Amino acid sequence: MDILEGEVFHSVFNRKVSRYGEDKVRKRGPSLRAYEPETMKFIAEHTKIPVPKVYDTDWQDGHLTAIIMEYIPGKRLDKIWDTLSKEQKMAIAQELKGYMAQLRDLKGTYIGALDRGKALIGNKKPLECGPFETEREFNRFILEDIASTTPEMIQKYARHALFHGHKIVFTHGDLTPRNILIDEEKFKVTAILDWEESGWYPEYWEYTKAFHHLQPMLDWPDYLEVIFPPQFQREYIGMSFMNSIMYH
Repeated sequence: MDILEGEVFHSVFNRKVSRYGEDKVRKRGPSLRAYEPETMKFIAEHTKIPVPKVYDTDWQDGHLTAIIMEYIPGKRLDKIWDTLSKEQKMAIAQELKGYMAQLRDLKGTYIGALDRGKALIGNKKPLECGPFETEREFNRFILEDIASTTPEMIQKYARHALFHGHKIVFTHGDLTPRNILIDEEKFKVTAILDWEESGWYPEYWEYTKAFHHLQPMLDWPDYLEVIFPPQFQREYIGMSFMNSIMYH
């Protein structure tokens, strides 16, 4: 282990986030998305959303392998959720609602990661693709390149599952409790983490992605409806169907 590496905060698949020196953390893995460091800088410059400051990056053979960033104190929301009162949960949800509204105010002209990077589609094994100039092009890719391997009957249903005409807004893409840090004394958000899946997407994307991660807190959906007031029910049902046939 690196002599500077300390406590491991998070480890899943081939990603690991650990203490790095006194006041930094290091996220590392063999295939980090190259857009994440610049995305955190972009969010810090254009919103008031708390994100870690990026200090340095490591690259090998053209691939991002590590991000050195600011250590921000706080506990993961999923780890302390059951200790919170309803009032504390609601206060956190209202704060997150404001931060998500700031992202909605950032408008884009294409679908994909920052600086015309590739988009990610799918939940279990996200596929890099694009970027896409229009939502129609985005939908066409999903139907022709992903859903085309399913039976014709399912393809017919899939054509009615996707819609176009949405605004393109900046999207976190993985707003789950494990990616939210909380000050246990003030019950305020200290950071929103993990911007790997972020980018410019149709305005419903954040909503549908968030509602696909409802575990392990049973009452989390009640507060998600505060963070994302219901407005994309058709899109949620459509994308739930699409996710059920993707890579099947």
